[in-house]
Amino acid sequence: MRRFGKKGDILSKAVIQIILVGLLFAVFFLALEGRLEARGIKQQVLEKELALLIDASESGFSFEIVKKSLNGLVDGVEVRDGRIYVKVDGLPSSKGYPYFSSNEVFVEEDLDKFVVRVK
Repeated sequence: MRRFGKKGDILSKAVIQIILVGLLFAVFFLALEGRLEARGIKQQVLEKELALLIDASESGFSFEIVKKSLNGLVDGVEVRDGRIYVKVDGLPSSKGYPYFSSNEVFVEEDLDKFVVRVK
């Protein structure tokens, strides 16, 4: 007749469940952190920011993109077919991001920056 074992069983099951839930959350947060720091995400953010700048720009406006930025090392900026493409940390852009400017847009490379000009 084991009457005292039930409390111990309930406590051990609760402790095991708490440990498993903690491990599950730890794995989830580690996976999420890896996705947020991914080069692809940084590249998409930079492309979207540049497209929004182009959309808001008037004729004669220009802006610079420093090669070494918070989003990583910008290896290249290209404009073609109404889209802006950015190469970050060696990862080339496949989709680009569309902009909706009726002005002509082109990119010039300088020593430590890219200059985007809207004509």
